[in-house]
Amino acid sequence: MRTIRTLIVDDEPRIRRGIERHVQSLGEGWEVVATAGDGREALQLLQEHEGGVDLLITDVKMPEMDGLTLIKEAKKLYPIYPILISGFDDFIYLQTALREGALDYILKPLDREQFRHRMLELRDIITRDRYHALTRGELERDTEKLAKTRQIQTLSYITSADINMTNLGCWVDEFPSGQYILLLVRLDALPVKTRTYTSSDWKAYFYALENIISEVVETELAHSGRTGWCYFGGESDFWVLVQGEQSDVAIEATARQLAEQIRASIRAYTPFTVSIAYGQTIEELYLLPEAKRQSLARMNYRYVYGGNQIFHSAERSEEGDADQHGKEAAILSQKLKRAVDQANEADALKACKQFFEQVEMMESPSRIQAAVLHAVILIHSALLENTRGLPDSSAIMEEIQMVKRAASLHELKSCTWHLAESVIHDIIKSRQTSNVKVIDQAKRWITDHVAEDITIKKIADHVYMNPTYFSEYFKMQTGETVLDFLTRLRIDHAKELLRDTRLKLHDISGRVGYQDVKYFSKLFKQKLGMTPSQYRESTNIEPKGAGKDDDEQ
Repeated sequence: MRTIRTLIVDDEPRIRRGIERHVQSLGEGWEVVATAGDGREALQLLQEHEGGVDLLITDVKMPEMDGLTLIKEAKKLYPIYPILISGFDDFIYLQTALREGALDYILKPLDREQFRHRMLELRDIITRDRYHALTRGELERDTEKLAKTRQIQTLSYITSADINMTNLGCWVDEFPSGQYILLLVRLDALPVKTRTYTSSDWKAYFYALENIISEVVETELAHSGRTGWCYFGGESDFWVLVQGEQSDVAIEATARQLAEQIRASIRAYTPFTVSIAYGQTIEELYLLPEAKRQSLARMNYRYVYGGNQIFHSAERSEEGDADQHGKEAAILSQKLKRAVDQANEADALKACKQFFEQVEMMESPSRIQAAVLHAVILIHSALLENTRGLPDSSAIMEEIQMVKRAASLHELKSCTWHLAESVIHDIIKSRQTSNVKVIDQAKRWITDHVAEDITIKKIADHVYMNPTYFSEYFKMQTGETVLDFLTRLRIDHAKELLRDTRLKLHDISGRVGYQDVKYFSKLFKQKLGMTPSQYRESTNIEPKGAGKDDDEQ
């Protein structure tokens, strides 16, 4: 049983000791943690005990700080139960004491039996309130657990295959706003000894793996202000969703650190190794299916680079080619993927030719092969991102083996282009099965409201579609996500506005829908490789009062 922890405050030592004896005579359920001679000393003692005091018994009139002020200041900091003791039988004091939160006002000299009776009543009040606080805390924790379980069930359903998204409604309302990264954790090639595992063994191992991943997520994100969800995705896949604030610039670094810790923990505590893949940050949860496709596409790099690794698009495009031709080839392979995404055969052919012009100037056979393999995986990822369903691992393995067996650059070029043609054909076929008028209508609405706070739900409501299904539909029909289209539209509009030298950066930012100027500048630089001010200078447009906007400093 927890004791009633008591602090006694009175400027007369004799009275202080008398009150202390009275409290101690109440029995084992009471404890005097400290005594003080004035209110200021009492506040300091409260801080030293970090609020570990239940009952405050204080005199009214004291030097430095009186009892009424002490109660007022103490209750600002800690949930205490105060009692005033005074030799003045004054109604004004009583009224003020009750207003400041005192539970009682007892007159000196203390009557032993009256004091004892009142303390026992206070013990019942404090014990009851403790129980209610405990019950309320348990209820809140149970509610949080239930909400988290419901969220995980929703996420598991969203990332499963062949779901009917039209019936999902506004499921994102259950989640905090902000930006998200989705990580895919997949078991690598299994050790030979696993061939003897029974279904019960596998059930136990999958349970252990999920617990390990969940514990890592909880530990790593505990003090970061971010939230995470972990859930089993079927077969040997686990998914981890990480959420941060809208302006969280460190969320990608957090995802990388989390991936490293998950990989290390699984290797340390189980006989398995895992590969982890994740794509770009998404700013709306309606784009979760797109994030899933990106993660699945990145996982294909495991066929080339082996398991027990972390795959992220921003890293693999620069890996392995330190020379200028390798860097140019990496850029052109991304350009080829974008053309395939758009199902633009002419642009894809041009990008493919430019890509191989750079590849032909590379001297290392291993780097040539790595560059072409990278392009092949990107083309496959375009197919995956523009059509529904799970990736065909046998198809991509066949293409990778063709690249590895190729005897000449001509053969490498031929198999790469045939793959691009085939994927473009499949994407066009997929898009021709639907009516694109909805997309045109959505694009017009976005263009008309570009300066406003636009969400996928607002756009989807305008075209009478489920938001999650609309985001999938838009991607399949256009080759880019709704967010990518909106960002491109806003950046293009910003480029035009930058030509008006009368407009400051914060004016332009607001007109293209970004209230955070620093975020707009960061996004502009990310897309164009230069800040808005640098772009203005590069186009020979110099505003009056030359110099950078303060928001870009």
